[in-house]
Amino acid sequence: MDIEERLRADDRLEPVSRTEVMQYWLANEVEDESDAPDPDGLPTEPGLREELVDRKPIAGRVFGAEEAGWYRTELSVDELRDLRVVVGPESEGWRALADDGRIGTVAKRIREADDATEFDAKAEEDFEEVASLADDIEASGTNGRLVVVEEGDDPAYVADGNHRAVAQVLSLLRDEANDGETDEKREIYFGVRPGATARS
Repeated sequence: MDIEERLRADDRLEPVSRTEVMQYWLANEVEDESDAPDPDGLPTEPGLREELVDRKPIAGRVFGAEEAGWYRTELSVDELRDLRVVVGPESEGWRALADDGRIGTVAKRIREADDATEFDAKAEEDFEEVASLADDIEASGTNGRLVVVEEGDDPAYVADGNHRAVAQVLSLLRDEANDGETDEKREIYFGVRPGATARS
């Protein structure tokens, strides 16, 4: 069973509002900003969406006219690895780091690289940020939720941050190198767009 089938059949899917998802996502985006808006204090959903789209344009697609059904659930480590990087042109950005577009493949490439100079300038910047985030996850023991979206028959992808998703897998790869396999779970918000179905 692939990840999309497993999620659609998951009895543990807990319905949540899209406002909750936007508030969570925006809180992550503004945590290092000075004079940042309070996601919980924004009076309307359109205002919340506008603040989020200003910082993450992909949110305009995620929270577009065709509304998704939103749920909270957990992924296994293998399912986390199988998620795709954020949608976009083939062979550009993150997709250039993995022929199959999987989060796990990108994390493995970063872990196996001798240093960031093996990648181009933009990828080098991404490499360093991911490694730093993975260090933070290992130091704090916290990793937060990811926002994952399924659109029709396309594979589920991470919408809110390839850096965070790859860093989570990178930290797990490091753990496995030291301690063997792990049965850890990762909590996500899961959005199902038109054309896909989920059991509620």
